[in-house]
Amino acid sequence: MTIFERPAIDDEVYQELLDEIKDLHQQAETSLIALEHEPNNEQHQHSVYRSIHTIKGDLGIIGLSPMVAVIGAIEDLLDLVRKGDMSYNSVFSDIVLSLIDQVTEFVETCQNQEVIDVPDRRYQSVIDLSADIVAANDTERQPLLGRLLARLSPELILDSDIQPQQQYRPPHTEDDWDYDLRFFRRLMAEVERRSSYWHDRADRQLKIALMINRYAGSPVDEKQLTAACYVHDFGMGFMPLTLLHQSEPLTPDQHKSIQNHVYLSAKLLENLDYWKAAKLMVLQHHEHADGNGYPLGLKDNEISDGAKILALVDTFDAMTHERAHQHHLKRPISRAVAEINRLAGTQLSPYWVTVFNEAMNNLVKSWR
Repeated sequence: MTIFERPAIDDEVYQELLDEIKDLHQQAETSLIALEHEPNNEQHQHSVYRSIHTIKGDLGIIGLSPMVAVIGAIEDLLDLVRKGDMSYNSVFSDIVLSLIDQVTEFVETCQNQEVIDVPDRRYQSVIDLSADIVAANDTERQPLLGRLLARLSPELILDSDIQPQQQYRPPHTEDDWDYDLRFFRRLMAEVERRSSYWHDRADRQLKIALMINRYAGSPVDEKQLTAACYVHDFGMGFMPLTLLHQSEPLTPDQHKSIQNHVYLSAKLLENLDYWKAAKLMVLQHHEHADGNGYPLGLKDNEISDGAKILALVDTFDAMTHERAHQHHLKRPISRAVAEINRLAGTQLSPYWVTVFNEAMNNLVKSWR
């Protein structure tokens, strides 16, 4: 760490800078999402580059120098992309949005403090690694971009980072409900051993589901929600390993096989009448707010709240943890939250996305 003394600038100037960065963040995010679908679109490539270039210039003009070189290093990579000398891939989205988030936090800190601790060694490692990426060939660049993202954004999600307000512990009483929950958990632990991509997945999702539900005032019964979190992907354990670990796009028949897992999972609860609400959540957790989900094509007002929560945490987990058929790296929280918000009203429930935002904002603040 080194000490940086902020320049003596009126608070209004800092606020104007923050407002402009916010606008540029939105502009860059829009273009980055478009580039996910059209990676060679020159207009969107130039738009992202201009956003970063403008932020760098603004910081330089008012003397907020510690981050200028870091921004410049990422700008150099984007310049290669827009000139056609480097292939765009989705990791750039994470890198750019993480960078803008850090710039925003740095400017906010300068606005409120006269003396700031600057992580100069981490910044220098970002600059050095960016230079290595510029000098590398396309084959070498992909793993280097992943390392750059990890250095730039140390808040990459770890399983231990996400804790609900009161962390769930398996109950120890011997009533039927709690006995069943322990049983479901043991079953799912065995299923998760079928794939290296599933380790601790159900417990991970349960923690976030309980947290979101509690932020909304716990409208969904926690025992039913817990059972659904443990059981909803049980049917996936009975799919062929070759299908589970397939990296190529799925065929229509394979998609149908995957979609049938909701029935296989719900079947587990068929004869347990007191888990009727959990069974409904399991059956509906792949329905979409716009009616384009499966298996029944239900719309937002036809889907149970528990299923909406389960759909959200399942999507969030897919964005932040690797899966065989998805090639993205683990996403930083800022990128995953942006993607979740993009899906509000289509795949996900707008109301529960709003609750999710509140929960995640408070969670991130608690880490700082």
